[in-house]
Amino acid sequence: MYPFRFGVQLKHANCVDDWLGVVSKLERLGFGTVTLPDHIDDSFAPLSSLGYLAAKTSLKIGTMVVSNDLRNPLLLAREAATLALLSKGRFELGIGAGWQESDYSQLGITMDSPKVRVDRLEESLELITTSLLQSRFSFSGSYYEVSEFQLYPSITPDLLPKILVGGGGPRVLSLAARFADIVSINPSLRLGEYAKETLDEMSEASYQQKSTLVQAKLDEFGRKAELHCRSAFVYVGDDHHKVVKEVATQLGVDVKEAYRMPPVLVGTVESIVEQLEMRRERFGFSYWSIHEDDVDSFAPVVAALRGH
Repeated sequence: MYPFRFGVQLKHANCVDDWLGVVSKLERLGFGTVTLPDHIDDSFAPLSSLGYLAAKTSLKIGTMVVSNDLRNPLLLAREAATLALLSKGRFELGIGAGWQESDYSQLGITMDSPKVRVDRLEESLELITTSLLQSRFSFSGSYYEVSEFQLYPSITPDLLPKILVGGGGPRVLSLAARFADIVSINPSLRLGEYAKETLDEMSEASYQQKSTLVQAKLDEFGRKAELHCRSAFVYVGDDHHKVVKEVATQLGVDVKEAYRMPPVLVGTVESIVEQLEMRRERFGFSYWSIHEDDVDSFAPVVAALRGH
């Protein structure tokens, strides 16, 4: 098993002073990673923002996750290599097929079917991973044609960025097992927005099915990968029963079912520690991300588990 580690997704990357205060707190509280999202909204662009943060913190930095359709994969590989050098090997490139319809409409980009988006992601992952490891190469696919590409800056193996692939469908998770150092298991967002099926895919049974698929694919490819889960809801406190009942009512699920949802972390410090240990044993999750608003309440859990 991989040891536990914990990251935080910044909610709005649009204030430098706030960044510095948050990353200083995360270092002090024992969190290991800070990540930025990639959407066309009221936040700064993630890659240039992470270049700034690389010089301001000793934390690992990463994207959670870059939308593949918004960037040329070889330009993204170049950005990743540059960030890996600037951070001295602390950069993690999180990438997904793209799912949020508003990102596409605002940029005037056609949002293709899930199959086409995943097909394109597969070619992108092959290009990115190949460019990071080879000095010069060519490639011919359905979406990209590359002739004699050489990545600059080149980087030594000890500085290579970790590749995280996030998704919820079986095809994306299979690609993650094939290419990624970190597999992030999520509810599927194939419809381009949160929907009823998103809630269904947060169930214990759904995560069990997905983690089993990932492990089978890792065995098939003869690979190992760290498994990641991003929390959907966190509450740490003695009055957690009341809180979960309210959440379960809002979600339209049974209270016991809400407690068992892997991305839901609710309870006392001691009970959440037990939940995480069980979920690592059952699903393989050792890397957990929480939201910025939950940092203070979740810090005792991090102190109890990080590195174990």
